[in-house]
Amino acid sequence: MKTMTLTLAGLTALALSTTAFANTEIDTDGDGVMSMEELQTAYPTLSEDLFAAMDANGDGTIDADEFKAAQDAAVLPVTDG
Repeated sequence: MKTMTLTLAGLTALALSTTAFANTEIDTDGDGVMSMEELQTAYPTLSEDLFAAMDANGDGTIDADEFKAAQDAAVLPVTDG
């Protein structure tokens, strides 16, 4: 496993606080989670390694808690929406 600046353990700890999913414009298919492709539309420089680090539960998508954790950890900028 590659060493990352942001650890999965850190993301998991930050994800414990539940938040409303505010970035519905990123979730273009409306399924309640964000895929790599959806996130790359909003964040073109997002790498597969960073996406994997954000995906704390390993399901291949980013849910509201994982997204908020990434923002709280300053991995992704906070957006309006």
